[in-house]
Amino acid sequence: MRFLSNYLDFIFEAVAKQKMRLYYSDDFRNILRRIESKSIIAQALLASEDSNQMTDIYTLIDVTEKNDTISLIQVNRISRSNPEIGETLPYNIRDKKRGSEFWNKARTDISIGRWTKRIFTEVYKSNAMSDSKIEEFVNLYKSTIDGEDLTNFELVKGEDIRKWYHENTYLERRGQLGNSCMRYPKCQEYLDIYVKNPEVCQLLILKSVDKLDKITGRALVWKLTDDEYYMDRVYTINDSDKLLFQDYARINKIKNLYDRSSDSWLEVKLGDHNYEKYPYMDTFVVYNTTTKILRDNEELWPNQGYISLQHTDGSFDPEDAVYSNWDDEYIRRENGVYCSNVDDWLLRSSARYLEYKEEWAAPTDDVVWSEYHDEWFYENDSVYSEVMSDVLYPDNENVIEIIINSNGDTDWCVKSREDLYIKVGSEYYSKKNCIKDPFTKEYKFKDRDYEKSLDEKLMKEFGIEINDETYKSGQPTRKTINLVKEDLESKLLKLKLSDKIKELISQNDKYKKILNKYKSYQQKVLPTEEDIFILLKSYLSDSGLSYKFTWRIIGTLQGKFLFYGGDRDITEKRFDEFRMLGILEEMVEVCASFDLSEFPEDIYKRYVFLSF
Repeated sequence: MRFLSNYLDFIFEAVAKQKMRLYYSDDFRNILRRIESKSIIAQALLASEDSNQMTDIYTLIDVTEKNDTISLIQVNRISRSNPEIGETLPYNIRDKKRGSEFWNKARTDISIGRWTKRIFTEVYKSNAMSDSKIEEFVNLYKSTIDGEDLTNFELVKGEDIRKWYHENTYLERRGQLGNSCMRYPKCQEYLDIYVKNPEVCQLLILKSVDKLDKITGRALVWKLTDDEYYMDRVYTINDSDKLLFQDYARINKIKNLYDRSSDSWLEVKLGDHNYEKYPYMDTFVVYNTTTKILRDNEELWPNQGYISLQHTDGSFDPEDAVYSNWDDEYIRRENGVYCSNVDDWLLRSSARYLEYKEEWAAPTDDVVWSEYHDEWFYENDSVYSEVMSDVLYPDNENVIEIIINSNGDTDWCVKSREDLYIKVGSEYYSKKNCIKDPFTKEYKFKDRDYEKSLDEKLMKEFGIEINDETYKSGQPTRKTINLVKEDLESKLLKLKLSDKIKELISQNDKYKKILNKYKSYQQKVLPTEEDIFILLKSYLSDSGLSYKFTWRIIGTLQGKFLFYGGDRDITEKRFDEFRMLGILEEMVEVCASFDLSEFPEDIYKRYVFLSF
């Protein structure tokens, strides 16, 4: 009587005029996909879903417990409570997983054959589908519902799970199965959480038809705390085989990833075991190590007693974690550091450690790196050295402020860079912009008026007449410069190492540092006062090598060194030894820190003229 009543409802409601597009449940659609290669009717029905070419007074087609019956709902029943809806249903109604009441209430059952014939004769208005074609389709539908293709499935548990997870058991290494992150031999030790819980965890495997010792797909099957079963994510070589797994779940009344509603939570109670490593979990992403409960609710992590199981290397995220707005994710507290400059937690590897403050900072624009100090600073706590092109920390005892011009403007540098400054009393002056006057012995800042006055004094001292050929546009001409340079080189060539210069070299802090640093070397390879003296003459003749030493100036240095060194063979050998031992740069630093005004006055005056 119930079937007759439903059928009469079906006939009666057929007079309704409002129509909507056809929509299917996942189960019904999957059955059509399973048989579409064998049935033109299945192909046509799949093409009809959500098509503007197909509207009917019935929609929301679903399977039933019977193999020859489907269920559907009259469009008028939907439109009564949703008068604004046209022929297209919104997702919250058409998608069964969203839990719309129209999939569960006020529905009508009808045979699959009667509905199919009606679709083609009354809706499509076509006689193209013969009764034999419809009968063939119905038989395919019924056999698929009955699951006659599911004979190659097997449920395994315990150590067999470990076996079938190994990629050596896969028929082929392709598809989602072939790309599974848990397929490797190294992952075998991660699978204890499956293997040690056979009461609640099994593995559904799909064996190859041709090779029963190989599989083409697998999916975990869990027993939930409500005694129902749940099939986890399906991994197959061929995507079409996923439909077989869904058929298996439907026939065996197993919940699965593809039909669960979004507002339900799942949980599994494991046995009293401990695990050192874990697999990457698809559904049950959190685990309470105390209660032994697995949950699918990722919002339970962190800080609610659950660890997170979302890593492919066997590790897990402990319950103690903090949220980082900077990285837009939770991070382990043990791997995170608090950065006060952004009031946030960052991964230690992303943050900057400020040693001088003993705290961490986010890498914002106001956190700057110092090459000299080899550490990070807040920009407001540091200064920028123009002469060193580097950030310096002014509270460091080795950082000094240097006066750079007669206006009192300053820059910063470090005490070890004696090539950059001159100390006069308690103050420091830029060596680049300041010079000891060769006449008054006072330190003067370079400016146009002083430079012009000194040039004229020196040219008069050198016996050079000031005219357009020797001095033009406020500068000595090239001819004058070359003349003074040749004169300087001639005087330097004749100059011998005096006791005074030798004593100054031996007492130079940077020279003593070289001797102490390389004291383990043979004495004969260490630079002598004579070697430094030769280099000083090279330094003087090249206007003080005002640029900092680089390996690009070795050629220039070598030529000068050989020129002033006497015996060419011996001098060249010495130079090569210094270069190979890595001492040459430090020898140049000795020259840069040397007070060149200690040289004979006629030499110093020519050096000043050329370097000014």
